[in-house]
Amino acid sequence: MSQSLGQSTALVTGAAGCIGSALTKRLTRAGWQVLALVRDPAQAQHLTRLPGVELIAGDINAPDAWRQALYGCDVVFHLAARVHAPAGTPADEFTRVNVEGTCQVFEHAVAQGVTKFVLFSTAAVYAESDAVLDENSPAHPVTPYGASKLAAENLVLQGGNSARIKTTVLRLPVVYGPRDRGNVAQLIAAIRQGRYVIVGDGGNQKSMIAVDNVADAALHVTESNRAAGQIYLVRDERMYTQREIAETIADLLGRGKRFPRVPYGVLALAGHSADVVSRLTGRTLPLSADRVRKLANNTRYSADKIARELGFKPRIGLREGLAQVISQL
Repeated sequence: MSQSLGQSTALVTGAAGCIGSALTKRLTRAGWQVLALVRDPAQAQHLTRLPGVELIAGDINAPDAWRQALYGCDVVFHLAARVHAPAGTPADEFTRVNVEGTCQVFEHAVAQGVTKFVLFSTAAVYAESDAVLDENSPAHPVTPYGASKLAAENLVLQGGNSARIKTTVLRLPVVYGPRDRGNVAQLIAAIRQGRYVIVGDGGNQKSMIAVDNVADAALHVTESNRAAGQIYLVRDERMYTQREIAETIADLLGRGKRFPRVPYGVLALAGHSADVVSRLTGRTLPLSADRVRKLANNTRYSADKIARELGFKPRIGLREGLAQVISQL
């Protein structure tokens, strides 16, 4: 791809996903040329309608197809990862993609003279806690996914210290937006189908981030030298309660905002029973002990650091972000 004078070029890995699509759109709107690395071009045709985008088919663990594309790139935004996986997925599968794949992308970026590398990580590097966690809170992942992403963070940050490349890590809580296939999309489906109940009193708090806020933050950190070598937690401007999230979705769907309330202990027992059935039948059920626990827990993170150091302020709130998800379901 030719690069015009004064125009920045980025490689976005995992460009066809929820965050990758929003980031690619945001970059092109800002005048960037984007090399969109995707595993399946058929799933990324929506990106070809954006100006200045070139699709590159490839796998981060097989660099022959894409490493030459890094020549002339200014920034790598590394999103490709193993995230949603069936229960029982071997830990080495997360390691293969999230650690070894990140190593491939990072090493080739350094070799080709890329100046900045932004790694998208996760709040899953922390253990569950009722406290409000920040970048100084100890990382203690309890899942293979979280452990693999923490290892990728360390790899990139340590590599940035020894190479002439500026590295930044963005730790994200639950992300919601168009092309979301995760927890928020499943929650919307449950409310639409009348299958949702409030766990406990619904007052537990959740940190979330609209995908457009993620894209804005990613571009923001590339514009400041102070971001080099830093980890930033990013979330929407405020936290939301379980009840507020559910009621906002119901309102957007045109449904009633009164939900049955079930004590946590009762629903947790039902979740464990569902887990037994799932193991015996091999079927994935909409209810599980893990899902109940996540609904009932507080997941609270502070984004004060990125606001204080870089002046970043999210522009999308819960209602607007959820409306974007619902419009594409």
